[in-house]
Amino acid sequence: MVKRREAAAVLEKHTGPVMEMLAQVIGDLGSETDGMRQFEQDAAYAAELSYRLDKAIPLGDPLLEALDGIVLFFVALGAIGIWRALARRDRLRGARLDRLQARLVERGPKMAKSARVRLERKIGRIQSRQ
Repeated sequence: MVKRREAAAVLEKHTGPVMEMLAQVIGDLGSETDGMRQFEQDAAYAAELSYRLDKAIPLGDPLLEALDGIVLFFVALGAIGIWRALARRDRLRGARLDRLQARLVERGPKMAKSARVRLERKIGRIQSRQ
């Protein structure tokens, strides 16, 4: 349990700078990756992000310096996976909100009061998370 807390603390501490650097990479490579498949975009982003992370973290040992590129590539892939998951969640949440609001407008006056109240609460919860 202690190791999980320590891992969560390390992730929380370093997620911010990595995600900021990812945003910079996506901004810099945006025009170059237009028209590519998502897998190719992610590979390009991961390669650039791992390169930038490698340059930002100097290590004294040549062996560690040789191996950190591989590790940083997987860190970059993880950051991209988190970014894609968050973007997907926001898209799905927006689509669900639109669908529920349309249902409320369409069937709201005909619905039973308890069902209408539940639907309004769902809409309120989704809107408060955005």
